[in-house]
Parts: sequence; C-alpha cells; structure tokens
Amino acid sequence: MREKRNKNKLNDVIVRLKRIRNFYSESSTQSIKEFLEYKRDTNARFTYDWPELFFLRMDLNELALFLLKIEDINARRLVIMREELTGFSKNSLFTDFRINNNQLTKFTDIENRHYNGITESTPLHESFGGRRIIQVPNYPGEFLAFIALISRLPLQWLLSSFPEEVWSIEHFGFLNDVSLFYGKSEWVKFLKGLCHDSHDVRAVILIDKLTNCKLYLRVEILMGTVVIELCNINVSSKEYKLFMKLFHGESYIYGYMPTVIPSQINHTVIIRHPHSMRPICYPIEFIIKPPSLY
Repeated sequence: MREKRNKNKLNDVIVRLKRIRNFYSESSTQSIKEFLEYKRDTNARFTYDWPELFFLRMDLNELALFLLKIEDINARRLVIMREELTGFSKNSLFTDFRINNNQLTKFTDIENRHYNGITESTPLHESFGGRRIIQVPNYPGEFLAFIALISRLPLQWLLSSFPEEVWSIEHFGFLNDVSLFYGKSEWVKFLKGLCHDSHDVRAVILIDKLTNCKLYLRVEILMGTVVIELCNINVSSKEYKLFMKLFHGESYIYGYMPTVIPSQINHTVIIRHPHSMRPICYPIEFIIKPPSLY
C-alpha cells in the first residue's frame, strides 16, 4: 500500500509539472486565473500543497519561464510566496519575522480586494519575538526586499509585470541587515552569533577597507547548515578571492547556486554551524563543484 500511495503522489506531481509547462508554452492561451483555479479548495482558498514548485526549483530556467508568464503581479506574488519556493510557511514568517497574515494577504491578493499598502504590525503581532523586518509603517521597501532575499529573485520581479531579465542586488540596500568590515574575526563572530537550530536568512554586506570592495552575501541557516552565497553582479577575481579567503583553513563545501537569470550563477560555500552537530543539508539548487584532478 505504501508503494502505491507514493507512486500515485509522484504521478500527480508529474501531471502538475506538465500543467505548468503547458501554461508557459508559447501556444498556451490559458489565463493565470484559470490556471490557478484548480489550486483552490472548496472554500476557494489556496490551501493545497504545491509540491511541483519544489521540483521546479531543480531547473531555475524553467521556474523563470513560469514566473514571467504570470503577468498579473499579485498572482506572481501568490506563487512566489508558496512555502515550496521560499522555504518559509506563513506561520514561520509570522513568528520569526513578524510578518502577519494581513500583510501577506494584501501582498498576494489576486481578487484586488485590498489596497497594496503594507500595514503596521498588530499588538498580537508585536508580542512575538523574532526579527522585525518592517521598520516603518506603510512603507513596503523592507518587506519587498526581504521577500526578494528569501525567494532569491530580483526585486523587480515582485513589482513589475514585465521585469528586466537582469540580476539585481538593490534589495540589500533596503534591508540594512548586517554590515561588517571585511575580516576573518568579524566574520567568524557573525557566524557564531547565528542561532544554529533555526531557519533564517540574512543580507550581509562585507566592506574591505583597503580596496573599498563590497561583498553582498545571502546567508541562510537551516538547522545547522549555513549556506553563504556571493550575490555580486559579474563577480570580479578580486571579489572572488576575498570571498574564498573568508573560509581559508576551514572545512567547507564549494559550489554554485544558479538563479532565474541564466548569466548569474552565484559562488556558494556551505559549512556546518560551529555549534551544530547535525549533518549538512544541501539546498536543492546547489551544484557541487567536483575536485580538480590536476
């Protein structure tokens, strides 16, 4: 019985992936609302799981085609905010980052029932711990930048129906998360300060005082695994050397993280948090660089 259930589930995912591919094909005339209709439950809510999105992350070129086909910006946001794409459930966004359900509903409202503004937290919302992402009421900059960070998408993909297909790091400027002077001791201190048994994503800017070079790092920690992604546009040899120097003498795994922009493939290092005993868990997008034979 177990094998049969697994087989049926896999077949269902394959059917859903085919549905996505048919949707973004050039010959398709299906609207996004028609496409999303089968995702609603009997109460017209989007409560069903979307496991096909998790599989779609294995080919980000395909994911890009799908997202760009969705020209309705709220509908695109609805897809982007699925846990299968961001890795965060609504509950974790609420408890860990103080992003409440009202804010998410306005952000992804495909029925256009709400205004587009991002409102201030409620008193209940404020009673939780976690990091506060939105610092200024009714100002969506931090909110949008954080969504761009966790979804690994250029900021314009959250704002424009027809975004430019270019990589961007502009969301780092909105977040004002972590800014450090370049140095091994400062970097190690930052890593040790991360909670090793949590799921969090930080936008880190490292500034080298000697060269004035800046490294834009997306640092994701997932239950002991730390994924450090160099997000600079068209990485120079100087930036690459500074990045790799951070891990000199340490045990790490080096590879790449593709993005929805084919020309932007980010150098990535994965380590285990100094205080964690858990095994390392790779992101589904991660490509390990094999060791050189020479």
